[in-house]
Amino acid sequence: MRSLPDPDLRTVRATSTDKTLASFTPSGCELELKPVSLRGIRVKRVNWTETVRRIGSSPVKNPLILAVGAVCSLVWQSSSYAQDSRSAAIAPISVEAAAAEIDGVFQAAWVSNSVEPAPAATDEEFVRRLYLDLAGRIPAASETREFLNSTSPEKRSELVERLLDGPAFVRHFTIIWRNALIPQAFNEPGTRALVPGFEAWLWKHFSEETPYDEIVRELITTPIDYGNDQMGLLQSASSPSAFFIVRQLQPENLATGTCRAFLGVRLDCAQCHDHPFDKWKRDQFWNMAAFYSGFQRPDTDDAENAAMMMNVRENNAAHSIRVPSTGHVVVAKFLTGDEPGWKDDAPPRKVLADWVTARDNPWFAKMAVNRLWAQFLGQGLVQPVDDFSDNNPPSHPAVLSLLSDQFVAHNYDLKFLVRTIASTRVYQTTSRQTHQSQSDPTHFARAALRGLTPEQFFDSLAEAVGYYQPYRTDNPFVIDADTPRGRFLELFRDETESPLMKETTILQALAMMNGEFIDNATTLENSQTLRAVVDFPLMSDDEKLDTLFIASLSRGPTESERAAFGKFIADGGTTGDAAIAMADIFWALLNSSEFLLNH
Repeated sequence: MRSLPDPDLRTVRATSTDKTLASFTPSGCELELKPVSLRGIRVKRVNWTETVRRIGSSPVKNPLILAVGAVCSLVWQSSSYAQDSRSAAIAPISVEAAAAEIDGVFQAAWVSNSVEPAPAATDEEFVRRLYLDLAGRIPAASETREFLNSTSPEKRSELVERLLDGPAFVRHFTIIWRNALIPQAFNEPGTRALVPGFEAWLWKHFSEETPYDEIVRELITTPIDYGNDQMGLLQSASSPSAFFIVRQLQPENLATGTCRAFLGVRLDCAQCHDHPFDKWKRDQFWNMAAFYSGFQRPDTDDAENAAMMMNVRENNAAHSIRVPSTGHVVVAKFLTGDEPGWKDDAPPRKVLADWVTARDNPWFAKMAVNRLWAQFLGQGLVQPVDDFSDNNPPSHPAVLSLLSDQFVAHNYDLKFLVRTIASTRVYQTTSRQTHQSQSDPTHFARAALRGLTPEQFFDSLAEAVGYYQPYRTDNPFVIDADTPRGRFLELFRDETESPLMKETTILQALAMMNGEFIDNATTLENSQTLRAVVDFPLMSDDEKLDTLFIASLSRGPTESERAAFGKFIADGGTTGDAAIAMADIFWALLNSSEFLLNH
């Protein structure tokens, strides 16, 4: 274990209640917000974003704009967006307008609930958060400095665009949606081998900016009729077949998987009996399962071969299924209770895909919006993310309706959702709790502290220390368990549903403190970053300390940190060697809570 002069310096804490988080210096000011009476008043809807731009002040800093926004939003919440008006065509609006509408809704909610929102995030917080959310890693020191030194008034939106256009976004989104669509893929060695093909399929679509509805339609309808030679194809080709394989081609598993992944409906409890806490009936469960009833597999006791679809055929004329427990035969029907017309002998899965992705489907767009909102804000507007029910209403229905309507209006453009969410004041608040009213996460009054995914964690470490692992040219997603990255991902793989609930195990903590990778990566011999900083002759020790902080935490040290660490370097640490002292400081920063969290 590395030794530091003061135990308090072993970890730079970043918990929501830690007063030391004052090191995140906020911009803006605190305001006392008071409710505005609207009795008997009708207010014309205004373009809040344009008003802000003309005044030349942030909504956080200008009480007048806050008041105007609150009034307009309270009135607006009773408008069309507050209801689910998907039957009528919704005209698309700009990212700026959508973000302003969302901020207005939240501003009104904060006022009505006596919530004091947190100030805006500093540029240091924002650049780190955005890189983690869009690129799946922290920014390099040069990228952080470029952003901090920029004087452009639009630098935040410009950074969003630059990251959206980069390959890191495609790779990161591929991992996000793989985890969402086949979360159980790593449970069995046989299905794990099919993950690279699934990721390559997602990569292709995200690279080509394929609309989300087309991605889902292709997944649901992908051919599953490989005969005797399907395994070689599945392992080498770009294919979404893993979605079916991990569910063992069982109609009941595919029904629950489709409903949860794309509709946010949990049918699981209705498989054997009517749902005890929701409206779903057992027949409705099997109505959905009937769309997948055409799969025919040979009788075999070999579970692995069955899971891998050996000799699988599909009968596209199958429109019904026999309930195993009762023998009752039910026909394919949608969750709405409607029965398909079965025109032109359309395959059942195509009919299902058309209904799932239809513009008037009451769940499809909302589920996609909710998943991305949770990805960026730490928690969904509906929480859990995949539990849309009458007993679990959204915390802010107007926001969910607005985003889902605009998602459809923008032809299911995922990047539109990303741009809009990242442009909101809600996303750009600091994670520091500045008022007790911010403690309820459903208010979204401050940024949530989110645990990094294993991929984010390793790739951020690699960026910080200058470790670059070559990827296979045939498929960059193939994970070799014998590489540092493969071993790291295996150890840090997390099955929790919410990033707000991540916990570190003892083995993970030991790997970070004394593991081979982190120990080697923070030595002078192996860390490119550390070696370059220590050996650079034109930087003072103070400047070197700044660089280590920026490389790891995307910010400079606070005055107290600079004083303590500066003295540690000047004294030569515990060995009398200033270079080794810097290595110990770098190790401490990478093991800090601040590094482990997306804040």
